Amino acid sequence: MKLTDFKALRWFNNLSISFKLFASYLLVICIPFLLLLFIHLNLTQRENKEQMLYSSHKMLDETKSYLEYKSQAVTEVLNFIAFNDLVQTSVASDAAQYEDVNLWGTDANKLAKVLNQFRNNEDIDTIQLYMKQGLAGATENTDYLRMGSIESTDWFQRFTSSKSSSAWLPSSALDGPSDSDRISVLRKIPNYHNIQQFDGIVRAQIKQSALQSVLEHAVITPSTSAVLLNNRSEILSSTSKFVYTPDQLKQLLLMHPAKTDKDNYWNDNLVYEGTRLSFGIQEIPHTDMKIAMIVPYSDILKSTTKARNRLISIFLIVIPLTLPLSFFVAASATKRLRRLIVHVRKVKNGNFQVAPLPTNEDEIGELTRNFNVMVQNVSRLVDETYTLGREVKNKELKALQAQINPHFLYNTLDLINVMAIENGSKEISKVVDELAIFYKLSLSNGRERVTLENEIKHVASYVHIQNMRFGECITLIVEVPRELNDCMVPKIILQPIIENAILHGIMEKDSEEGTIRISARVVKGDILIEVEDDGVGIEQDKLDALFKEKSGEQLGGFGVLNIQERLQISYGSAYGMEFESHIHRGTIVRLLLPDQRDYKR
Repeated sequence: MKLTDFKALRWFNNLSISFKLFASYLLVICIPFLLLLFIHLNLTQRENKEQMLYSSHKMLDETKSYLEYKSQAVTEVLNFIAFNDLVQTSVASDAAQYEDVNLWGTDANKLAKVLNQFRNNEDIDTIQLYMKQGLAGATENTDYLRMGSIESTDWFQRFTSSKSSSAWLPSSALDGPSDSDRISVLRKIPNYHNIQQFDGIVRAQIKQSALQSVLEHAVITPSTSAVLLNNRSEILSSTSKFVYTPDQLKQLLLMHPAKTDKDNYWNDNLVYEGTRLSFGIQEIPHTDMKIAMIVPYSDILKSTTKARNRLISIFLIVIPLTLPLSFFVAASATKRLRRLIVHVRKVKNGNFQVAPLPTNEDEIGELTRNFNVMVQNVSRLVDETYTLGREVKNKELKALQAQINPHFLYNTLDLINVMAIENGSKEISKVVDELAIFYKLSLSNGRERVTLENEIKHVASYVHIQNMRFGECITLIVEVPRELNDCMVPKIILQPIIENAILHGIMEKDSEEGTIRISARVVKGDILIEVEDDGVGIEQDKLDALFKEKSGEQLGGFGVLNIQERLQISYGSAYGMEFESHIHRGTIVRLLLPDQRDYKR
């Protein structure tokens, strides 16, 4: 130890007890608070980051789905018009016949009835027809236009040379900058006799605001940007706070990681012009569009910064308050010591006629009490017999306490041992272990999906508990190939079915005994799980009502309808569950899920 360290230690040792207590109280308050602040900031930052990134991915997927729905509605309108017999005939009919104004008006009214059927579509602003011949060949108006007048334009040549039958373009590409607030959707009108050729184009115009409102819902942070593009990276619509130019956007689109689908990927660590971004892009199925989302990392970390600043502010407020509080507590704790010091000084100077000090039941109280006794003993030296007797009694009391405490502990432990034996501790321990396994697998660390192996362990634990309850009356047979154990499934999809089989199937039999068999196999690339019991079965009218809303059989808190909806929301309408039941013979529940094994994730 250095000399300076020794001097500092001696200086601290020479300080008053009140100051030492004050410093100790302050450290006891500050150190845990600082440690908590550090741990909380690190955990909060990581959790906020993970939550924000998850929310970003989820929001992009939801926005893509909604845009797919809206685009499909528009596409269906255009497909109906393009394949309408009257429309196909009109766009290719001889224009000379329409020199008769009356005939032109008659056919125009017929076409208008076809087009006006979809005027009530809230997304579509206008519908126009480009005709090779027909009405437009004689007289053009705002609804019927000559296709020959646009054949030299770039967008028309690109559209006709493409194999796609439809396209999404900014209206400014067709009509110039004056029409920059709308989006055009084009659909080729096939030739009535040869669908490989087309005689016209049906064009629907949509206001950008109709799609912009959808994009705005994808904004999860103040600086988040979302943009809708076509396959030529032309901007169709964007959020109101979109700050990137078309050239900057093209550079971002070219920065996708190698060996990834450039139209479907996420990059959470993209650095562009010195700014870290979370950048994702998803193509809109059945269209030539894609949606991109850009989330600055500064927004992702902003909530963490707020939490950090809030905690630091609390710390800066709490510490000044703890200073006077610590000083007051330290002063209160040493007040009786200072009073005792005054009395000690009087005794040192030969004044034994001091009033006894009040005492408490703590260490300082004990010291004061001993001081009072010492003063009394010194002032009454002649009464040695009384003093010795009092000391003996004090020691006997301490010896008795030393004997009582171990004896009491021994008796208490013996009592716990007897109670454990009388209550069958092995069975209790077994139930507690099974219940712990059951809830551990139920919680699964907050994950929504678990392996099929864990789901079956969860069911086995549940059956063990029920067997303890009903007297080993249920036999569980598991026939799942080992290679399917890693298949990922939504958690808690088998336990409610097993519970229903026990309570409403097996336990309603006269014997109250039965067998449940769980099997799984691969069927055409999917996983088929079967749960079969030999219970009393389900009547046909109840089977018919299982998947009807608010009427599904309640299975351990999870209705059949609930499980069915979870499977179909997770995997689509092609997947789900079905029941086969025979009265007095049993029930088979089949669950069809995609083959998503753990190594495929």
